[in-house]
Amino acid sequence: MIRAVLVGFISTVLFVSVAGAQETEVASPESDAQLSPPPGDPYVPIEVNQRADWIVDGTIGLRSLWVGVLTSSWETAWNMPAEWNRTWSGMGRRYVAREADVTISNALEAGLGAIWGEDPRYVPSQRHGIGPRARYAVKTVFLAPRRDGHLAPAWGRYVGNTLNNVIENAWLPASVTTPRQTIVSSANGFLGRLIGNMYEEFWPDAHRLLHWHE
Repeated sequence: MIRAVLVGFISTVLFVSVAGAQETEVASPESDAQLSPPPGDPYVPIEVNQRADWIVDGTIGLRSLWVGVLTSSWETAWNMPAEWNRTWSGMGRRYVAREADVTISNALEAGLGAIWGEDPRYVPSQRHGIGPRARYAVKTVFLAPRRDGHLAPAWGRYVGNTLNNVIENAWLPASVTTPRQTIVSSANGFLGRLIGNMYEEFWPDAHRLLHWHE
């Protein structure tokens, strides 16, 4: 029953993504216009197929799968949640729960955000200096580009990082479905986005340096 509801939910969100991307962008408040896009190459809006790719890559992409293994291993070592125990089956349940979490969150963010042209991808800052680039990575945890490239509140991300936890409470153990734990899970979602932003911003430079010294 839960699996059928989950599949139907994700299908609906993807349909909204396709339909919303065809609509005219909702006018942003004047305060949003003051949030300028990063300097450098002109911003290219995300397309419908790229939204679908972003959802899929964030769920079953190689990096996401490895993060899932590391996360479920860490949670198994610390026995979180305790109801699933420190067993291989418990690790498997944690891994599946993490995949469901990422799928629902990404589908909500990319699907709902399409209605007003919110881009879920991380767009590199193209700025210079560690400080400005790090500040941009932090800022874009809560802001996202619109179709014209200006940064505005990432409403789709807010929904995706909160409503997903409420949905998942339907099948998670009781110890992690309390209001406090639901808030902690949402905060962890934004922390994960911050880590991802830092990786996207600085890893290409680190990768080039590593190869330069070879």
